[in-house]
Amino acid sequence: MTYTPVWAATITIAPTSSTSVHNCYPFGGGAPGWPPFAGFIYQNIPAFILKTGDTLAFDLGAQTVENIQLQIDMAPTTVNGGDIPSGTFTTLVTNTQTPANPTGDTIIGNFELRFTSQANFNFPGGGLIIRFSNPSAAYQLDNSCSQVLVSADSSDTSGYFVKRFYNDADGFTPYDSSGTDAIGGFQVEATGTAAVATPIPTLSEWGMIILSSLLAAGAIITLRRQRL
Repeated sequence: MTYTPVWAATITIAPTSSTSVHNCYPFGGGAPGWPPFAGFIYQNIPAFILKTGDTLAFDLGAQTVENIQLQIDMAPTTVNGGDIPSGTFTTLVTNTQTPANPTGDTIIGNFELRFTSQANFNFPGGGLIIRFSNPSAAYQLDNSCSQVLVSADSSDTSGYFVKRFYNDADGFTPYDSSGTDAIGGFQVEATGTAAVATPIPTLSEWGMIILSSLLAAGAIITLRRQRL
């Protein structure tokens, strides 16, 4: 494989066939004593580099009661489609940050809940975990469990959604509670560069390239001879 740098890009991971608006974790409040950790797990995610000041956004289909303030971490998975984090998590958002549109809206697809990244995160592509924890004091006391999440299940035809976990004690596998439904999408607006893999031509492809070059050269020679 060769690797081609890709410049600033907006990457949107959204449901394509199984969209629904339900579930209160992690954006619709919940019971007091908010579950220590919850998260979404994805696969087939393009590479990106999120830098400090870039945007990490989520899509809500209804409004919450309190401003959403959470700690948000990311980690790649050990294998694409797996649920085990590779190495340590990177904290991108702390619970003191108030995002843009902090209670969401009713428009599906606009990714209005917009957090500003507070750290750099270099994602190589493949499997990704976004983990939520440590809500602010006000948000932790919101026990409305508002059904706000625009979500998909693992059968979504996009091929991005693997599973979610919730009510988890430490944020690592094995997860205490998990399921393949109510997995939220996300969007990154990245200003960094990322290396995207490009297949190297196989021997047969090289053969076709060489043959095409020889045929083109032969055609040029034939035309020149006809003009003499």
